[in-house]
Amino acid sequence: MTTRLAEPVNIAAIDAGSNAIRLSVARAYSAIDIEPVYSERFPLRLGESVFLRQRFSEETLSKGV
Repeated sequence: MTTRLAEPVNIAAIDAGSNAIRLSVARAYSAIDIEPVYSERFPLRLGESVFLRQRFSEETLSKGV
């Protein structure tokens, strides 16, 4: 049996991968009762210049911010 939280908890996660940055926001009512609230994906090729120059380009950093 899962205990319900006294009040819902808002949770957010950011995933910065080599091809995109993702944001997910959810509301948790218990450990297994989680409601997705918002999700967004921004295509950004973070790995494009890193593998050649060992750093992000200024353009990539500006887009990521």
